[in-house]
Amino acid sequence: MAYNTRPTVRRTILGRKLTKAREAKGLSVEAVAAEAGVSDAAIYRHESGHTAVKPTMIPFYVKLYDVTDQNEIRRWTEWAKKAKEKGPWASSGQTIGPSHQDYADAESLSEELRIWEPVVIHGLLQTKLYSEAVIRTAATVRPGQLPSEGAEVEDLVKLREARKEILDRDIPPRIWAVLGESAVRTPPTAKDPESHREQIQHLLNLGETKVTIQVLPMSSGLHVGTSGSFSIISFEDIDMVFREGYRDGSFVDEEEKVRSYRARYERLQSQALSIIDTRQFLHETLTALNKG
Repeated sequence: MAYNTRPTVRRTILGRKLTKAREAKGLSVEAVAAEAGVSDAAIYRHESGHTAVKPTMIPFYVKLYDVTDQNEIRRWTEWAKKAKEKGPWASSGQTIGPSHQDYADAESLSEELRIWEPVVIHGLLQTKLYSEAVIRTAATVRPGQLPSEGAEVEDLVKLREARKEILDRDIPPRIWAVLGESAVRTPPTAKDPESHREQIQHLLNLGETKVTIQVLPMSSGLHVGTSGSFSIISFEDIDMVFREGYRDGSFVDEEEKVRSYRARYERLQSQALSIIDTRQFLHETLTALNKG
């Protein structure tokens, strides 16, 4: 079924909640549409995130699905309001693609992030110098276009710095990051070894209070993360996956596929160094850099 509008992460989250509630009640989309007096397509658009659910529709869904938990009703209402809002990255459409806008928005709304990055340090864990180096050496910012050396790079760095603000919230999301050894050992630039030392120290600092970090050593051999980086993003009782390396990136919210990514992440955690051994590895890496 084709739609003219693109589902956003805010609308998709509420849509997943409504889908789960409908399926738990054993109702078809057609039955819900008949009760609401709307077309089948209207319900499909609500559940797929192509159309925002008006807050005034929440009482209808609550009654039809026999939802009695007041906290859940409140959450549905809040998500309906959020779904009509634009995320803080909406104005960056000329700088980053729509899926990466949604990913930044998802980070800002999440309760938990489970991150796998095999090649580079994840954006939330980067120092400003590291971010600048990654952006300047990126293959593309938009398909077929190299990053400029001026305002565009500066704008992208500002956006990445803004994303990191969630780490300093009163109640930040819980973050677990598994990083490939090559991501840790590869310097952001050969001309400035200090930026590499600063990045490793930054990981150690984050690991003390804000982020749980594990390093997956190359000695582990082939692993289930060889297809590329991904993040599992949790919002209350909904999990979504964002995959890098698919042009602009892509979201996965089908429950069966999300479960497979959860299993994949657990396997990566089991193969990675323990949290304590990771800190030792980072300390040893920093010591070697200081000697060099």
